[in-house]
Amino acid sequence: MPERRWYFGRGRYPARVERLSQRVVIGLLFAYAIIGCYLVLGSWGFEDVDAYWDAALRLRSGESLYPLGADPDNYRVFRYAPWFAWAWVPLTYLPRTLVEVGWGAVLAASSLAIVGALVARRSAAAVALALLLLPWLLSLVLVGNIQPLVVAMLGFGASRRSGPLWIGIAASLKAVPILWALVYAARREWLRFIGAGVVAALLSATFLLHDVSGYVTDPGRSGLSLYHYFGPAAWAAGAVASTVLAVVLAWRRSDWVWPAIAVAAMLLAPRSHVTYTTFLAVGLLNDARDRIGGGTGGD
Repeated sequence: MPERRWYFGRGRYPARVERLSQRVVIGLLFAYAIIGCYLVLGSWGFEDVDAYWDAALRLRSGESLYPLGADPDNYRVFRYAPWFAWAWVPLTYLPRTLVEVGWGAVLAASSLAIVGALVARRSAAAVALALLLLPWLLSLVLVGNIQPLVVAMLGFGASRRSGPLWIGIAASLKAVPILWALVYAARREWLRFIGAGVVAALLSATFLLHDVSGYVTDPGRSGLSLYHYFGPAAWAAGAVASTVLAVVLAWRRSDWVWPAIAVAAMLLAPRSHVTYTTFLAVGLLNDARDRIGGGTGGD
């Protein structure tokens, strides 16, 4: 009997230690999130909106969408497919302040949905990720970058029936989201795999309607760019290795394909930024819908 009590006591002790360690980590990340949000609050400037707004104005005035000689580190550089600039043209007829408030509300709602969905999972890992990403999502809202909306499209849409549409739209904006079509390959949903590529190709085909000789391919300086810090060879090695790993995991139908794709997306983008860590949330946002063997959810 004493031996059994020792056994059960031994079983409870690691569980208590695990819960305590989780609470300590969550507490530290909570403090990090509060401090991080405080530090970025002073950076409100909607700088990326300048790129979207100015691109639309150039279309209105008949100028080149991708002017020559643009500084790759300037916020006003437009790096997206032309259809996105077309979508902003009607908005330029409205007061800019109104447009900025509306765009900021869309990005803030996307960010809150991402964080809320992670916290709602009530797992230590999901809550920790939510706290880790919160300051970066806030920083993206403050500069007006589309990234929170892209992550929300992928996270809440990829496993729905309309998933190929959302992946295709996201890929036409940031290119690397096409990697999430690998989830369909893992599920052997080949029509959906092809559909995502078709949507991305159709939207990206709008490049053919414009002179792209001035399109900025120089990634410039960014927060996590292997290309900038270590050169093109290091970037190519990281991009190829991470993408191959994601493809292998997809072929093997592993649930680990979700984080593998997120890592590949961060390494594949030559202009990767620290805010690309928000891609890690995609595989958790739809919970069971995102499991490789879990089937497709409804719209």
